Amino acid sequence: MPTILVIDASASVRETLRIVLRQEYDVALVPSLGATPAPSPPALVILGLPLAPSEDRAAGPALDALAPNVPVLLLNAPTEVDVRRLVPPGRRVGFLPKPFDAYALRSRVRALLAEPASPCIDASQADHQRRFLEAPFLPSSAAFVARQAIVSDVPVLLIGEPGTGAWEIARAIHFFSGRSGPFTALRAAQLDAGDLLGRLPPAGAEEREGGTLYIEGVHDAPPETYFALLTLVKGHLAPGTVAPLRVLASTTENLGVRAAAGAFMPELAHALSTVAIVLPPLRERAADVPALVELLTADLTTRLRLEPVTYTEAALDCLTRYQWFGNIAELEAVLGRTLAVHRPRLVEPAHLVFFPEEAVAAVAGGVSRGEGRGAVPGAAPLATPNLEVLLGELAHELRNPMVTIKTFAQHLDSVLDDAEVRTRFSDLTVEAVGRMDALLETLLDFARFRVPVPQPTDLRTIVVRALDEHAAELARRGIRVERDDGGPGAVTVRADEPQVLFALRNLLAGLIRDLMPHEPLRVVVRADGTLEIRVHMEPTTAERLAAYVGEGPAPAAGETPPLPFALATALLARNGGTLTVESPPGAATVITVSWAGTRLAESRKDEGCGSPRS
Repeated sequence: MPTILVIDASASVRETLRIVLRQEYDVALVPSLGATPAPSPPALVILGLPLAPSEDRAAGPALDALAPNVPVLLLNAPTEVDVRRLVPPGRRVGFLPKPFDAYALRSRVRALLAEPASPCIDASQADHQRRFLEAPFLPSSAAFVARQAIVSDVPVLLIGEPGTGAWEIARAIHFFSGRSGPFTALRAAQLDAGDLLGRLPPAGAEEREGGTLYIEGVHDAPPETYFALLTLVKGHLAPGTVAPLRVLASTTENLGVRAAAGAFMPELAHALSTVAIVLPPLRERAADVPALVELLTADLTTRLRLEPVTYTEAALDCLTRYQWFGNIAELEAVLGRTLAVHRPRLVEPAHLVFFPEEAVAAVAGGVSRGEGRGAVPGAAPLATPNLEVLLGELAHELRNPMVTIKTFAQHLDSVLDDAEVRTRFSDLTVEAVGRMDALLETLLDFARFRVPVPQPTDLRTIVVRALDEHAAELARRGIRVERDDGGPGAVTVRADEPQVLFALRNLLAGLIRDLMPHEPLRVVVRADGTLEIRVHMEPTTAERLAAYVGEGPAPAAGETPPLPFALATALLARNGGTLTVESPPGAATVITVSWAGTRLAESRKDEGCGSPRS
């Protein structure tokens, strides 16, 4: 008799499974993955989740070591489980959420042990499909019904306007139900009673559980097809004709109302709507739009091979207020069109391309290259570090790592036999390459920024984030950070948040390398939006920084500020900020960033979404 290993923390569940399965199988019961396994290799593992917290992270490897490649029956719904973590690709898996009856348990166990094996859940697709059965793609109430529909075989009716995602939801229900047959989609208006059965998969040994038939727009089904559809829904099929099917359908109308008016078959309306999932239009789910934008953008950036994209507050407000006549399908099309045309790192309202004809105009006008759009009235010009600073610092930053790599190459023969020296050279080479990679990544990030989009930005939060990124280096050099956050509440300035964060991160990077070890670094955020950084550095270094921002004698030939400092200065200027450097003799150097007198425009929420500006 095959051995079945049952792993569940509940003694009641374990004993119940033993009683139900003992007539056909040897059943071994253990309370956890760490318990003593069955005396003989199991043919099937039945696993109940959640596990103990100490086992949860290592559940996948532990299960694989305990019973490699054997099928697993999870006592959970597919949407409740991280399939990728628990079940590696190729291992068969089934689902049977508690509570279940004895007949369902035996049927699922036999299916998993049978040859040919029932299909496994593809872990690489599970995350993609799961999103169609969860918020924000579905409202919470609809998501609950959809998850319950996975573990049943009754018909499901998806009720909603075009574009609300009925087809995607039906596909996801079929995917997680683990049915062995295919997903077949037919349009109701094109059905013909004479060839309906002929268009469906034939019965066969591989179709024991059958597939899923999805009927789109079932309210448009011709009356002559009603009885054929009812036969399919009820499962009253002649043996050997077609495989047993589960029927899912979508409609944009109320079938009950149509049936009462004599425009639809009442018995078919009732049968189809055994489980009904209502999909409200997107215009009634305005609060879900920002989360939907994030969900859809994550997939679109991957498909378009873009880096992560951020939306300004004004752009999200524009998307939220739009009526979305085509619902989620239209939202996805607008986001995809916007990202494909502009390939932006930061999406502002003027980037949004709502209609295909706008995409042609946008490309013709050069806006995909950041020209002619996105200009902020009265904003500072696109400041960049001067060429001498850029080339001088780039050469300086690359020279030392290249010397390390060159030295390693020249002495390669002499170090190959010395493990200790070889390891040291290897570490130095990796460090050198890492420095060059970080430098080039910083330059690429700077080059991707375009015209800033001002919006209310909490300066204190950005400063904390920038300091946190340098915490390890500051601690290594024994530099204590003293902060004065300007009292309770947010300190708000109008600036482009991603650009200001990049600027402050690089400003600190450019300062830290020249700070005196074991001296404090004081950061003050004032209520008027002024940032003050007090540091201790060599007078010559402070003079060089002051000279760069025009507050001291011209620097000597070849003397340039650190490249991160130059990038930060340019980006702050681009956002209407002013950077000053004061270095009184014998006192700390004070770097001040101020937005007083900024020329950046006020909020542009009501300017008109997606329209060019002069």
